Amino acid sequence: MAKPKTWTVQVEGKSHKVEVRRKPWLAIGEVKVDDQVVAFFPAKAMAITIFNYRQQPFEIDGTWFSVVIKPNFLGYNFDLTRDGELIPPDG
Repeated sequence: MAKPKTWTVQVEGKSHKVEVRRKPWLAIGEVKVDDQVVAFFPAKAMAITIFNYRQQPFEIDGTWFSVVIKPNFLGYNFDLTRDGELIPPDG
């Protein structure tokens, strides 16, 4: 299984762990918050062109976040935003 990309975010004084992982054998990606799946997105080879990207929105306690899914030649890269602001990943 591919290693997930993780972020720790604060919402209303609470810390939450966001994890994004691609499951290539199922051609999907998943977004988890505090170990609970909150969204799926298509992630098969060439589902998103290398010149394009898509966003997968999700909510944590009334605050909206978005995973930015950017393909590259070896797979995908993921960023996390809140109100359009990029959030740095853990580690």
